[in-house]
Amino acid sequence: MEAVDDSAAPTAVPPVVAVVVTANAGPWLEEAIAALAAQDYPNLSVLVIDAASEVDPTPRIAAVLPSAYVRRLDANPGYAGAANDVIGVVEGASHYVFLHDDAAPDPDAIRLMVEEAFRSNAGIVAPKLVEWDDPMQLLAVGASADKAGVVRPYGRHELDQEQHDAVRDVFVAPGGCTLVRADLFESLGGFDAGIELFGEDLDLSWRAQVVGARVVVAPGARVRHREAGVRGERELEIGTTTGELPERVARLQLRHRLRAVLKNYSPVHLLRVLPQLIALTTGEAVMALFSGQRRLAGALTDAWRWNFRHRRELRVARRDAQRSRALRDREVRRLQAGGSVRLSAALRGGFEAEERTFGVGAAGRQLAGAVASGGARLTVTVWLGVCLLLMF
Repeated sequence: MEAVDDSAAPTAVPPVVAVVVTANAGPWLEEAIAALAAQDYPNLSVLVIDAASEVDPTPRIAAVLPSAYVRRLDANPGYAGAANDVIGVVEGASHYVFLHDDAAPDPDAIRLMVEEAFRSNAGIVAPKLVEWDDPMQLLAVGASADKAGVVRPYGRHELDQEQHDAVRDVFVAPGGCTLVRADLFESLGGFDAGIELFGEDLDLSWRAQVVGARVVVAPGARVRHREAGVRGERELEIGTTTGELPERVARLQLRHRLRAVLKNYSPVHLLRVLPQLIALTTGEAVMALFSGQRRLAGALTDAWRWNFRHRRELRVARRDAQRSRALRDREVRRLQAGGSVRLSAALRGGFEAEERTFGVGAAGRQLAGAVASGGARLTVTVWLGVCLLLMF
């Protein structure tokens, strides 16, 4: 397979390659490709990487954008592994735009992201992500993450009233559509292929900042994102998790964010954070077990077991991440959320995702009833005291 060379493009603007990763895409694929065909950026090439779809999507893509190049893989390595295939295939590109096959950028989105990358000297640029069917509903305008790697998207489920429309540095460029400087992506070794799906955006953004690159959000660039995998509109064909789709997604997220934490902190800072993570996980698992939510407790412990099973691979990935470190954790962490995102959400009654997946909301109400009953009050109080002591 000969490499695609974009260096000889006739226009003066930097060559950009849109990398669309697809796998058994639904009826939204044509609309997503049409959105790329409508881009006003004059030096844009489109590479579609098909991760072993059961039916070749090339005719569907060619009917909308004949100039798109389709590269089919023999197996599905997950989103991260498939996207990494761009390395060695494309030459001469200034930036890559990594897109899910259910993301549709506005006609000026890629141009605005490229302009902001040069204006801000940014290594990674995130757009404003909005609902597929209702673009006035925000999904993310950049994101933060706490010390445990729990991501908190800015503006999610808010009505877009331009309240988040300032260009700013963010800790995470959420997946769906992400502009990455090509030389930075290649020097980082691409996405972490061990993170098949869910969490590769956190890890890449974190590693980019460790080496000194800026991650910014350009809210003027708007991208509609269907989030078909999370909505259950297609099968989750990778990962070894079991259960219904929401639970499988949650388990993958728990595994992969812990992997990112274990990889990307410096040794000294990891020694400080690791006991806190263990205490937080223990506290959550104990409360889940006490309230009858065994699946949630199992998912929390599964994240640690999974990373332990992959410890050799993780050790190599950590060594690679630390080898090129340019900034101390104190500088990288300035964009992280303080405290615990999950604990703050729990105190506000905001464990929405867990309530849908594991029934944590109902468990919390059951636990509150147990506390009110004289027979269980002492037991619950003791366990709460233990958990608080561990977290302290």
